[in-house]
Amino acid sequence: MERPRLPVDEAQRLAALHATRLLGSAPEESYDRVTRTATRLFGVPIALVSLVDRDRQWFKSRTGLETPETPRDISFCAHAILADEGLVVPDAARDPRFADNPLVTGEPHLRFYAGVPLYSVERKKIGTLCIIDRRPRRLDLGQLDALRDLARMVEGLVYHRQLAMAAQSLSERLQDLSVPDGDTRGTPGGELAWLVAHDLLTGLPNRQAMLRAIGRSIANWRARRTPALVACINIDRFKHFNELLGHRAGDEILMAIATSLQALLREGDLLARAGSDEFLVLLHANGEDPAPERALERLMAATNRAVPTPGGEIALTCCIGSALLPRDGMDADALLNNAVTALRHAKAQGRGAMVRYAPDLRTEQGRRLTLESHLRRAIAQEELFVEYQPKVELRSDTLAGFEALVRWRHPEYGVIAPDEFIPIAEESGMIVPIGEWVLRSAVAQLAAWRDAGLPLAPVAVNLSARQFLQSEVVETVGGLLAESGLAPGLLELELTESVSMADPERSVVVMRGLGALGVMLSIDDFGTGFSSFSYLRRLPLDKLKIDKSFVQDMAHSAESSAIVQAIVAMAHRLKLAVIAEGVENADQVAALRRAECDQIQGFYYSRPLAAADCADFIRQYAANGAGPLKTPQAPGLPI
Repeated sequence: MERPRLPVDEAQRLAALHATRLLGSAPEESYDRVTRTATRLFGVPIALVSLVDRDRQWFKSRTGLETPETPRDISFCAHAILADEGLVVPDAARDPRFADNPLVTGEPHLRFYAGVPLYSVERKKIGTLCIIDRRPRRLDLGQLDALRDLARMVEGLVYHRQLAMAAQSLSERLQDLSVPDGDTRGTPGGELAWLVAHDLLTGLPNRQAMLRAIGRSIANWRARRTPALVACINIDRFKHFNELLGHRAGDEILMAIATSLQALLREGDLLARAGSDEFLVLLHANGEDPAPERALERLMAATNRAVPTPGGEIALTCCIGSALLPRDGMDADALLNNAVTALRHAKAQGRGAMVRYAPDLRTEQGRRLTLESHLRRAIAQEELFVEYQPKVELRSDTLAGFEALVRWRHPEYGVIAPDEFIPIAEESGMIVPIGEWVLRSAVAQLAAWRDAGLPLAPVAVNLSARQFLQSEVVETVGGLLAESGLAPGLLELELTESVSMADPERSVVVMRGLGALGVMLSIDDFGTGFSSFSYLRRLPLDKLKIDKSFVQDMAHSAESSAIVQAIVAMAHRLKLAVIAEGVENADQVAALRRAECDQIQGFYYSRPLAAADCADFIRQYAANGAGPLKTPQAPGLPI
């Protein structure tokens, strides 16, 4: 028989177990309800809430078993707490670790066992919730997840018990303090002090604990002139992960990130959790690393990772905002608020950005708030307009179509770049009405060109994640096509790679609905996410657009050139046309020709054009007899 090993944190684990004051406590209906539910749910005769003490396992709740405890040496649960995922034994009689265990050879004649760890508020494994059968059986992944769900219910009961005990202890202490003779019989509950200063999921300190730590760092600066850094780390698109994978998987991601970040901290540093998707970190200069800001790159690298999903892997990234002590403040609240301000600007730049606080960010933040307010009236006041950038068939140098690009002419600030106002629209939810306005404008412009007798080329319109997944986009597109009388093939809808991965099942349904209308579908910015060609095969796509970051490096980077060639080759095998965006010079055009890319878009041929100029462009194209376009345009303002 294999005896269970001791966990490496055994001393802390036992301390956490005894702090619950559960050992030897009276039976409680709330715990018994969980074990009764477990026996009915899994069809087993025995379910236990087992607490693994120094020399024994004691059952806080037991359904189907008379004995209240067993020696730890023969406990299956003592094995289960050694692994994060728990322990499943399909047939103990055939498992060399347990075949001669007294619990197998004698009562309760255990054959099947499945146990998952129970965690204390300090994230220590204090025991298990387990199910037992007297015959061999299997447990699939769905059933194991259900067992974990029940274990989380037990943990909730433990947390509430400790909170109640701590509150009672504090109440008694306050009463003692009111006694004039100075009697100090009680002390405030340590559990309550811990709970109010820590995050229950990760066990990390919370925002208030971080503020106190920053205050101590300020005092340390005054005494020893030791610089420090405060940073806010926000997980990009974490809400989408929760919606896609479920909240339990989201919690596991947060725990993994917390563990990775904690492993990189040095003595005196502190990691805290401030919200559902946000961590705080306090870093100090030391002899090995006198510039604490250098450590942020290591923290970002630890956070960025690939997360498996049913549709493939998704890139998990973070944004970081930081503030330095003493440069950016000598007050804890001010330093943390400045780091938060820097984080907002990092998120505005896109995924994976890092920004250091500077005083002018406050001014920019005020502008951002103003723009968000004014953006809500932009459509009604006709401040938005659409420009159209031509796309060219690379083999024949003929016009392949246009992409509709929204612009904002602000009455005070002038024309505002999309890179500035589109993130604001996405965060505020205004992207949905703006996206629908662009879609209607593009369809109306196509109809106007048709009515003017111009030859028509397809127009592509970008769909945001919210517009694609939350609005009735199929009905909207179908209605616009029916109203305009346009051929569906003249409208092309572009989705970013991340949009299609955010909800794979709904993405397929919506895409099939749009495909049934006859519109063209393409994936934009391909190569910036973690979707695979095997995943793309499931989607009813017509085209794939390579992200401009690869295109712009092709002439100087053999790696980027090889990536583009591979993307084109794989896309053609899937019968997808390939578009390269951001093409600016002849070297890039030549490289894309060698890669056999189908279409290109960028300043090399034309900057985005106003609708009137676009009509002239079409007329010139028609006058050339649909022959090659002649003179490339000089680069202009960014797209």
